[in-house]
Amino acid sequence: MVIRHSGPVDGAVSSSVTLSRAMATQDEYADESLVLQAAQRGDKRAQSQIFTRYRERVARQLLRMVGDPMAVDDLLQEVFIAAFTALPRFRGDAQLATWLYAIATNRTRNWWDSQRRRRRREDIAANVPPEEASTPEADLESQQQRARLYTALGQLPDKLREAFVARAIEGMNLIEASAVLGVPISTVSYRTRRAEQLLCAAIVIPWRES
Repeated sequence: MVIRHSGPVDGAVSSSVTLSRAMATQDEYADESLVLQAAQRGDKRAQSQIFTRYRERVARQLLRMVGDPMAVDDLLQEVFIAAFTALPRFRGDAQLATWLYAIATNRTRNWWDSQRRRRRREDIAANVPPEEASTPEADLESQQQRARLYTALGQLPDKLREAFVARAIEGMNLIEASAVLGVPISTVSYRTRRAEQLLCAAIVIPWRES
């Protein structure tokens, strides 16, 4: 039954309807699948909600991948711009968090590539050979160790670095890392071990296979 009002009551009814619609929309967007569908249609509010929901998680992932807090904000913007551009093609074969992680991994790969190119240009301009890892002292500060680890990490091939980050830094199990990286579990395991070997050699510490 539709009840129609006229006169001064119309304003109150209109406000009530508007409020009800707003509340319904708010409830609708509390469901992630509906948020995703709205974002895929280009709904800016839904896209903003996805950004707010996943921003901190993706930022932490990026920091663990690159080890440079100054680079995180720019990379975060790149990840979500790429995600929202590709969102209409997202079919839900993986969880949204996993999909965003894969985009972050690709953006990080580009970042490491640009870092290597920049360092090569600087080395050529300064006419100095590429920096080699020095023998670590027993009393190295944790910050220095972290810096050396990420320097060595940046010298790894992309596939080895991504497997190591997923397993050793992100703490994913083999099944999760396999899903994120899109390779078999055995490949993840091999790449992680190989990355560990190369990193230990680079920072001059003994490597023991677990």
